[in-house]
Amino acid sequence: MSHYKNQEFDFVNRTKTIIEQYDKLELAKAEKFEVTLLLNCLVGLLILPQQNWFDSLPTDLVSQKEWGISPNHISTIKEKTRNVKDVARHLRNSISHYRFKAFENKSDDISSIKFEDFEVNKKTKEKVKTFEATIPVSCLRQFTTKLTNTFVSEMDKHK
Repeated sequence: MSHYKNQEFDFVNRTKTIIEQYDKLELAKAEKFEVTLLLNCLVGLLILPQQNWFDSLPTDLVSQKEWGISPNHISTIKEKTRNVKDVARHLRNSISHYRFKAFENKSDDISSIKFEDFEVNKKTKEKVKTFEATIPVSCLRQFTTKLTNTFVSEMDKHK
């Protein structure tokens, strides 16, 4: 018996396909949970490939045009720059520790998600906020797609 050699690559590609396929499904509004699916996919992308591919994320500054996340979406960040790698790490921590809240618009659709990350001050033992961002769902979708494509590109280099 041999191990599955393309596991990480297939996981990322299949996650991307799941997101794309979901848009094509014809479901009643009450049965459509695209934001939940998006967050589940983002959890998988930020946590599983993160173990081997996170260091290959770019240190470019986040931008709405390129990554979907505007620096204006981020109200707090520990680091001096708002780069992709740091933002991804904070989003990973926020989601992993269930420190996010969804916000609805007037038609009861989830329109944005607020993410928070904290660390404990070693001296005072107090929780200190290291990250806060409120990101519109459409922007989070763009970030997830770009993140997926970045991981696929990196994995292709190492095949």
